[in-house]
Amino acid sequence: MARAFTEEPSAAQMGNPAVTQLSNSQSVDRKVLLLLKRKGAQTIEGLTMLTGIGWGQVYLSVDRMSRTGTVSLRVAYPSEYLVSVVMAGGSTKVINLPILQTVKT
Repeated sequence: MARAFTEEPSAAQMGNPAVTQLSNSQSVDRKVLLLLKRKGAQTIEGLTMLTGIGWGQVYLSVDRMSRTGTVSLRVAYPSEYLVSVVMAGGSTKVINLPILQTVKT
């Protein structure tokens, strides 16, 4: 026998003043953007370590912001991307990272 889904009342329905606070996704976006503006381009793993936010939340934040044109992605290494803030003129703030070189012995 299936149980009916019951929806919890929202904060607005309960008259809770917390409605004016940012949602979790907005606060993650702001934290990621602030870090990118301060430190320049970062990988998702770097953003995860520097913000202290879980990888999945950072990934979703970067995905959301890249779709709206707030950040851009570029390939840094195979399967690794640098996330950069898109500036007003459409340019990005990028700090060059040292390129890893393979030394043959």
